[in-house]
Amino acid sequence: MKKEKQEIVKKEENKLVGSVGDKYIQMFADQAEQIMTGMGFEFKPEVKLALFNIGLACEKALKDKKITWEQVNRDGLASKLLFYAQLNLNPANNEVYIVPYSLGKNSDGIEIFTLNFEESYLGKKKKVKKFSSDELVDAIAFLVREGDTYEPHIDIFAGDTVEFEPLPFNTSKVIGAVCYLKYKDSSKNRVVEMPISELEQVKEASKTKMSGKLSPAWQKWEGEMYKKAVLRRALKDVNIEVDIEYQNAYLSTESYDESNYDLNFKNPDLPPVQEVKIEEEIQEAVVEEKEETEKNDINVVEFE
Repeated sequence: MKKEKQEIVKKEENKLVGSVGDKYIQMFADQAEQIMTGMGFEFKPEVKLALFNIGLACEKALKDKKITWEQVNRDGLASKLLFYAQLNLNPANNEVYIVPYSLGKNSDGIEIFTLNFEESYLGKKKKVKKFSSDELVDAIAFLVREGDTYEPHIDIFAGDTVEFEPLPFNTSKVIGAVCYLKYKDSSKNRVVEMPISELEQVKEASKTKMSGKLSPAWQKWEGEMYKKAVLRRALKDVNIEVDIEYQNAYLSTESYDESNYDLNFKNPDLPPVQEVKIEEEIQEAVVEEKEETEKNDINVVEFE
């Protein structure tokens, strides 16, 4: 099986020849491998293949906006691609959105862009199911609109249940969002609700990351962002266990999810391609984590 995966990756590598974009994607793969080996982990073939796919999705996002790789701020981009590749979040399945965002023009008058990564409801759902320690079967988030029939049954002992009958093709006003956590042990099933007033508060709060503007994700996928908001609230009650190999990726994507629209970047110069270096404090933290987990290969990470 491992040999087959390596052959698939090799075929993908062979495709990455000729164009400027392909060369950049290969460069990100090389930098990602440096990061993994620097931390003492194997750069697995399936992760490498996932990184190629995310890189190609970035390429498409740039071409759609007629942006070249030379206009992209590439500082730290290899790390971001690696994080999502490790978690196997696929842009083709709408598990993560890639949106180029302008940072302004540099001293040569060239417009510089950053690639923003926004996990969708589907991506966050996939991630929590992967790392749930309580045998979470599913986390189902849905919107309730005017005219829909929605009735929750709350039972903290036997487990919550819910009845939901949406009107066909209902495009009426959203009145709330619901997340239903379904476990193998049905007594743990829970219903989590957010009325539209609270969803709008989350939406307004997101503007602080965009200097008072709505992020591209909120502008284009408002319904998905509503579902993501209630899912995040529901996940506070879910225990997560992340293998040490994936902890950096997991926690970093959570951090990007909170603050990936950092626009404190004025009059940027065209950034050179930089080698990715592991800072000493990160190396020390990794050593400490390894020592801490010698007796137990899995650490528990809980949502705040």
